[in-house]
Amino acid sequence: MHSPIRVAVIDACPLFRLGVVHAVARARQLLLVAEGTTAIDAQQALREQNPHIVLVNMSTLEALAANQEIANSRSQCKFVVLTGRDDPPSVAKALADGAAGYILKAVSGAELVEAIETIAAGRPFITPTLASRLLTESRGGPLVPENRRRSAALSYREQQMLDHAAQGLTNQEIAERLGLKVSTIKHYMTRLYKKMKATNRIQAVKGSQRLPSTQPTNRLPNS
Repeated sequence: MHSPIRVAVIDACPLFRLGVVHAVARARQLLLVAEGTTAIDAQQALREQNPHIVLVNMSTLEALAANQEIANSRSQCKFVVLTGRDDPPSVAKALADGAAGYILKAVSGAELVEAIETIAAGRPFITPTLASRLLTESRGGPLVPENRRRSAALSYREQQMLDHAAQGLTNQEIAERLGLKVSTIKHYMTRLYKKMKATNRIQAVKGSQRLPSTQPTNRLPNS
């Protein structure tokens, strides 16, 4: 008999999290090992419970990616986004941040369990209806434009650098605002320039301003 898939559920919405926890608990092939509300809870689960699957929302995934928790996690642990966002940029951002699956919150409990099993087996997963729509919209090409894919690959800190640079802040001012060293800011700015294919902050900011809006198109709660 195979050992159960160890699952951690992290979501700030108590009512929604409870529903996910019940779906996981009812499945014989799954074992709930942790639940929580923040990236800190996710980090604790990674350290203490050794989950195979960690279900998170977008903001938690971004925080974990920024703190290198995804890169440093054990190889058997896979991060899965459970969200209401069904727009291509959000999917691209999640995959760039290390997600092995992207599941919309409208799925049933049975569909969620099936998706978790698929991902635990080593196969990536995107909610079928969303995957079909993305393929239709892309018409065989990239899901998002080149500039958008480049922006989606930015880490949480790099996006912060871009946002502060757009406000006209100097490296010293950014460091003071974020409580970091100037040398750390310079390091992130250098990485930002490389990803944006820019030689200075002006080019980086102008490149970001040419990107289309990333606001979600659905009416489900963002997470």
